[in-house]
Amino acid sequence: MVPTVFGITLVIFCLLSAAPGDPATIKFGVFEQTQEGSDIQARIDKFNSRYGFNQPLWKQYLSYLGPVNMKDDGHRWFGGTGREPWGGLLAFDLGSELLRPTVRVSEELTRRLAVTVPLSLVSALLSYMIALPLGIYSAARQGSLGDGLTSVSLFVLYSIPTFWAGLMLILVFGKTGLDWFPSLGLHDKDADLLSSGGYVWDMLKHAVLPVATLTYGSLAYLSRQMRVGMVDVIRQDYIRTARAKGLPERVVVLRHALRNSLIPVLTLFASVLPILIGGSIIVEKVFDIPGMGSYAYEGLLERDINVVMATTTFSAVMTLMGILLSDISYAFADPRIRYE
Repeated sequence: MVPTVFGITLVIFCLLSAAPGDPATIKFGVFEQTQEGSDIQARIDKFNSRYGFNQPLWKQYLSYLGPVNMKDDGHRWFGGTGREPWGGLLAFDLGSELLRPTVRVSEELTRRLAVTVPLSLVSALLSYMIALPLGIYSAARQGSLGDGLTSVSLFVLYSIPTFWAGLMLILVFGKTGLDWFPSLGLHDKDADLLSSGGYVWDMLKHAVLPVATLTYGSLAYLSRQMRVGMVDVIRQDYIRTARAKGLPERVVVLRHALRNSLIPVLTLFASVLPILIGGSIIVEKVFDIPGMGSYAYEGLLERDINVVMATTTFSAVMTLMGILLSDISYAFADPRIRYE
């Protein structure tokens, strides 16, 4: 996992450096150029010199990791202090935002995660709670009318683009439609004046539409995977033997078939952790939610390498942790794996 993480950081760092645009050009844009005239180039050069963007790419990467201190155009190996805003990943220092030097990336990440994780966690739980029973039902009644209707409905849901679904929910259930739920942000402007119960209720109302948008696509995919795994298991000889012994169909499906059909679903668990942490850029932008996805998107637009590297590295670590937990969970779902 460790070399994989560093490999990911290297690839992302090189891609960001090769992408058009840079923080200095964005910071000293057209407006400041009209105000400062020819002085704009000097300001850009000073900015690049301060943050080491005038150094070779390999030195910039080492500076991000921590062994090299790029401040004052130096490259002191393991040079002690003065990494603002350029952080050292090896020291778990993510630095500060390039365009807002007073804002620490780690603090902003923590604040954004407090928004993204609850929404994504509720969405993931709902997805599994709905998808698993639907998949079991479809597999147990394979070829029936109910199975056909369920399959068609889930395929339709899965094919709907996320941004379109979010906009339609806003138009139907927001102020332009039935006005059942608020559609922007997670709180009203005067939410701080409400009581504790009123504050929570206000947040729950704001979260309904984003959670629904986050949930529908994943539950459709999970349900199909659960159905495929269950259909494959119920064709096995030991399932036919269980039925021949006279066991009730409910016992055959839930006790004998379910556990062995969870492997495909557990494999998908590897994607749950990064989704919980990273959220959805599209959903957060549609509903104007200041979460992790929005933060990564804003950092990319501003070419803020500290923000983009922090969010992508964090998501990469969560992906690897999800894969590890999936591998461990196999042994609990299928005891035969435990003894191999």
